Amino acid sequence: MKTKLEKFENYCLMKLDGQFVGGDETDEFFNLAMGALADGCKNLVMDFKDVLYFSSISIGKLIKLNYEYNLKDSRLILTNVNKTLQDVFKITKVSSILRITLTMEEALEQVK
Repeated sequence: MKTKLEKFENYCLMKLDGQFVGGDETDEFFNLAMGALADGCKNLVMDFKDVLYFSSISIGKLIKLNYEYNLKDSRLILTNVNKTLQDVFKITKVSSILRITLTMEEALEQVK
């Protein structure tokens, strides 16, 4: 399993690990995130610390998740995104629609 979900009082934490090339691993993080939303998670923090690769298909799933969380007046927050992926988010303008923090501490400040 490349994705782990933990539930806390004010937020859920999803830890991603490895390469997300658009296959089963991408479906797994998307389905876990949607399940957390359905279960009432109002703040989902996605930790990218151990992500090695994130495909355009996976980025598309992030955009869809962000849309779904916004519809439910909830927050999707990405943190610990590596420099390469940050650059991809900037070039594609995805960073203008996603909440991205540099550190876990910054992400947790947004869920208080």
